Amino acid sequence: MPEPAPPVGWGTRALLAVVLLVGPAYLLWMTGVEGRRVWVVGGLVVLIAGCAAIAHYLMSLTRR
Repeated sequence: MPEPAPPVGWGTRALLAVVLLVGPAYLLWMTGVEGRRVWVVGGLVVLIAGCAAIAHYLMSLTRR
């Protein structure tokens, strides 16, 4: 029987809340400063993160 996941601490919750609030505001501010270029860079970051997520998923399938 698998062990239950450890509870999420308050520090983790606070950091997540700050990131969710500050992240979009920073992105809007950078768009005002840089213009379209920030969306190109953001798209590349999302593309790389998506490829990494797929790679991690496929690697987890080999462990089973």
